[in-house]
Amino acid sequence: MLQGHACVYIEAIKKYGEQAQEGVAQEECAELIQAISKKHRGMKHNIAEEIADVEIMLEQLKIINDCFCDVESIKQEKVSRLEKRLEE
Repeated sequence: MLQGHACVYIEAIKKYGEQAQEGVAQEECAELIQAISKKHRGMKHNIAEEIADVEIMLEQLKIINDCFCDVESIKQEKVSRLEKRLEE
């Protein structure tokens, strides 16, 4: 199910290695958390940029862990569960 920028992601994984890219994913998630915290404190933030970075790394994580189908299935279950909660 590789699409979009998958070739770029694969090349990055090959060049830098899986472990390094998983480390970058951790760092990007932390930066997003920090941006959200800044927003909540009324400070200047870069949430959009950090979301983009996290989304790029999530795609790489799905490639590294070969879990595209699992992620999509779990997302569908969780969205369905959320929808039911919202109807209550």
